[in-house]
Amino acid sequence: MKKLLIGAILVVAIMLYVGYYNAVEDGDIEMIVFIKKHPTFQMKFYNIHANDGEIRKVERLTAKERGWIIDYCWYRLGIATDLSTQDDVDMCWKK
Repeated sequence: MKKLLIGAILVVAIMLYVGYYNAVEDGDIEMIVFIKKHPTFQMKFYNIHANDGEIRKVERLTAKERGWIIDYCWYRLGIATDLSTQDDVDMCWKK
C-alpha cells in the first residue's frame, strides 16, 4: 500500500511540474520536456515559435494562439503577460 501511495504522489508531482511541447527540427518532430515554473495539470504546451521559425505579429494572433502563448510564457518561463505589444510576443521566444 505504501508503494502505491508513493507512486501516486510521484505521478501527481510529475504531472504538476513537468511539461512538454513538440518542435519541428530539421523535418523531424522532437518532444521538448521542461520543468514548469508554476504547477498545473496541463502537460502539453504549444510554443508558437518552435515550429516554423517565423515571427508572429501580435495583431494577427487568434484568441486561441494568444492563450497558447500566455500559458507557455507563464508555465515554462514564469513570465506573466497579456500580449499587448510585439515585445511581449518576442519576450516569450525561448526554445
